[in-house]
Amino acid sequence: MKQAIEMALSKIGDETSIVKWESVSGGSINQAFYVSTGKQEYFAKLNRTAPDGFFKAEEKGLNILSSHGIRVPKPLVLLPRGETEMVFLMEWISPARSNKQSERSLGRLVANMHHNTVDMAGLDHSNYIGELHQENNQTDDWVTFYRDQRLGIMQDIANEAGVLSGDRDRRLTKMRERLDLFIGHKPDFSLLHGDLWDGNRLVNENDEPYLIDPAVYYGDREIDIAFTYLFGGYTEGFYAQYDADYPLEKEWEDRIPVYQLYYLLVHLVLFGESYGSAVDRILQKYTT
Repeated sequence: MKQAIEMALSKIGDETSIVKWESVSGGSINQAFYVSTGKQEYFAKLNRTAPDGFFKAEEKGLNILSSHGIRVPKPLVLLPRGETEMVFLMEWISPARSNKQSERSLGRLVANMHHNTVDMAGLDHSNYIGELHQENNQTDDWVTFYRDQRLGIMQDIANEAGVLSGDRDRRLTKMRERLDLFIGHKPDFSLLHGDLWDGNRLVNENDEPYLIDPAVYYGDREIDIAFTYLFGGYTEGFYAQYDADYPLEKEWEDRIPVYQLYYLLVHLVLFGESYGSAVDRILQKYTT
């Protein structure tokens, strides 16, 4: 591991010795390290098993967000899979506790991200949600995109993984066939983080929020906000500021389960049947 990090550092011209390196939280997929050299501090992600384009897709996502003024850690270098792990080296953001000010700043940051709109849902390249491939074939119809590129492809992946029972699979197909009724509006296509749970943001020592680990594409901004509620939600200050900067439609809450279903299917595939009952509750709600 240390050798792989040293190789990555050499790629950006830092030949100084590693003074300190220690494991830090990096989610369930990657190994993550704080690295300090005689020159500066870094954040390093390592992975032995992810697809070859995994970190490249993350780098593209960070660069897209950054190009629209969204605060993210700066990517520095990718070390592709070779004799060592894949390495993704980026700027170290010294973390601090969030507070009322930073939570409101986060709401403003996400609203600013969503104000960036285009004419087509999707993206000009595919990427990943977790370690699962995420297609982003572009279309000017949101229902088509969400039905086929999100629920449909995840249905295929879940079937291959053997986590969709016959009834679950039939209900998902039925729900997809009637999806236009459940979505019921034609949204603008906003720039989305794509994986906006509470673990994918951080705050620096100046109370400035950052977004990390994106699965970027363009689509209905409600899907980003719906996901924030899935595992406990963000704070009241976040939602109050977001609503002040970019109010959601009055009926948006009716669509929360429809949009959370995608992420629950992802978790069902990645982490198993503990997410099955939540998937079933949504499917039964819309297909009974």
